[in-house]
Amino acid sequence: MAPNEKTNATTKIIAGGMAGASETIITYPAEFVKTRRQLPQHAHSTISSHSILKSTYRSSGFSGFYSGCGALATSNALKSGIRFFSFETSKDFLDKLFHTQKGQRSPWVNVLSGLSAGVTESLLVVTPGEALKTRMIEDAGPKGQRVLVGKGVLGAARLVVRENGVSGLWRGAMPVMSKQATNSAVRFTAFGAMQEQVAKRWPAWDGQVITTLVMGAISGVVTVCVALLVKRPFADFDARYASMPFDNIKTRIQGSTNQYSGMLDCTKKSLASEGVGVFWRGTTPRLVRLTLSSGITFTVYDQVVRLVKGFQRPLTEIHFA
Repeated sequence: MAPNEKTNATTKIIAGGMAGASETIITYPAEFVKTRRQLPQHAHSTISSHSILKSTYRSSGFSGFYSGCGALATSNALKSGIRFFSFETSKDFLDKLFHTQKGQRSPWVNVLSGLSAGVTESLLVVTPGEALKTRMIEDAGPKGQRVLVGKGVLGAARLVVRENGVSGLWRGAMPVMSKQATNSAVRFTAFGAMQEQVAKRWPAWDGQVITTLVMGAISGVVTVCVALLVKRPFADFDARYASMPFDNIKTRIQGSTNQYSGMLDCTKKSLASEGVGVFWRGTTPRLVRLTLSSGITFTVYDQVVRLVKGFQRPLTEIHFA
């Protein structure tokens, strides 16, 4: 995102895809633990991240932490390509609409562009990818039927469609869209604000790998965490987490035992049976994953864009020499 010159659509999509696949492979064990903790089978239980790690390793080895990874990696590669393409395209449009001058972009441009990116990626890729990932993780668990284990992404998709129809892949679309729109708006706005400040105050650090990695990590924390300390009945949490309720509702709706008519029905039933804390279940592993994934995603995207432009520039100069 650092280069000032325009980036073509192909480069945006390729760079975004590589960024999405990279962060998924590195951070997936945290996603696995988070999803297992959020499944309704563990309602009222005291299951912890540590116990999930121990039991999974004991039963399946290290590979057990990657159940459903193929579905999410494929989804994230497509998602990130669409996300960055949609964000940059929306930002270019809004910059023209608001006559943005260099270094004077309104934060609302990033907010609206992030919302656009989140909605687009949710409808096209994220919802079916999350639905498959959730079912595959659930199926591989101690209470799972293990009918999806070893089937791969396409095999799992066929079984889900056979059981629930094509609409089964888009189950939970509303909470996914709410979560992704919130995530993208906050993440891109936070990253953009930090990027502008670095460019102004420390231009020598602008575009450096370590700078992008740190800014991306911070934007990931901001995405999840709203720094408001709370008291009981939230004593188990140090802060309220902005998009966690959407993530928990999404996981419950997408599970095989889904008995909810929609997002509001799931919210009401979960709140009535387990209390408000249910909406922040799995917060710690998600915070770990988003902190790492944001840094990795922005860094890989930025470096791939720079690499492609580095190859293109000499070719252009030679062509016109």
